[in-house]
Amino acid sequence: MSGHDVTIRAFGAHRVRELTGLSFRQLQYWDERGFVRPTLSSGRRRARRLYAFRDVVALRVAAQLRRQGVSLQLIRKVHDHLRQLDYEKLRAGRRPEQVLAGYVVPVPAIVTELEEMIHRLDERPTGVVEKRRGVLGSKPVVAGTRIPVASIRRMAEDGMSAAEILAEYPDLQPDDIEAALAEAPPRRRTSRAS
Repeated sequence: MSGHDVTIRAFGAHRVRELTGLSFRQLQYWDERGFVRPTLSSGRRRARRLYAFRDVVALRVAAQLRRQGVSLQLIRKVHDHLRQLDYEKLRAGRRPEQVLAGYVVPVPAIVTELEEMIHRLDERPTGVVEKRRGVLGSKPVVAGTRIPVASIRRMAEDGMSAAEILAEYPDLQPDDIEAALAEAPPRRRTSRAS
């Protein structure tokens, strides 16, 4: 996945939590107070929070400043100022317009570190079958995908080779097919005769 531009992606609260070290409650509180709002969310109450990469950078900067003991009022000023700057200026290093207080926040280093973390999180494990709540009714799927194990098993039972299955699902690896075929088939419910 290297080479993909992370600046045009959307991140849910779970992924933002992993990238910033903030808790769900902090994200919710900062959103409710208008401190750092996700720019991609609908704004409705109870709507799913979707953060742009710029939001993740702002949250990471805010979290780092908060850990240094900076007040939320000053962090809000920093956030408002960084929001006005062009993204390329953030990547270029310290500029005079980036100095708001006597704290050093290595924004370019944070951006680079976040990009690397995102690429690591995007790498999916191969050869693993999982059940995830809310994904295909919690049926077994190939890890990191929404490809059901039952579909791969049916294709193999219908006589398709591993190469043909890989052609149908280009995101899969040979290990994924082996793991799906090794997964125990689901038990069929039998109805009782009355």
